[in-house]
Amino acid sequence: MSQNQAVRCMLLPLSGINLVVPNSAVSEVIGFTEPRKFEDAPEWFLGAVLWRGVYVPVVSVEQMCGIDTVHIGPRSRISIIYNPEKDEELPYIGLHIQDIPRAYLAEGSKMESGSDDGLSQYLLSRVDDDQASRVIPNLDAIAVELKSQLSQEKLDKLSH
Repeated sequence: MSQNQAVRCMLLPLSGINLVVPNSAVSEVIGFTEPRKFEDAPEWFLGAVLWRGVYVPVVSVEQMCGIDTVHIGPRSRISIIYNPEKDEELPYIGLHIQDIPRAYLAEGSKMESGSDDGLSQYLLSRVDDDQASRVIPNLDAIAVELKSQLSQEKLDKLSH
């Protein structure tokens, strides 16, 4: 990203960090509803919610990264993200977030200078600005891990 470019993003609030996600990656943010649970699923896979006639798997990025456990509160939301893998069986991924997202203008100079030291494989980089708690998620890695944890039987349940 060159120094002059800026990308309109959303800050998705988690426990202690904010994910910086391009607006184009977010389909919708919905109120939190208890996901339908699946047996033998990892703790970070919260289940699936029905959204626009499609079951969308919901994950806790905090738990995937080993940052925190899930805290469901009255301001919790689910951010429906387009699957960057463009998978027909899994077109969307729901990210559990702690509050209403905020707008963020990601400027090139900030986006290039962040550090990835000590970050989980599910987080790409820190955003270098006054807020050290802003990180860019690795949506590809999250999608791949989610797909690897979902058996064909579970994927079939998501499509019905």
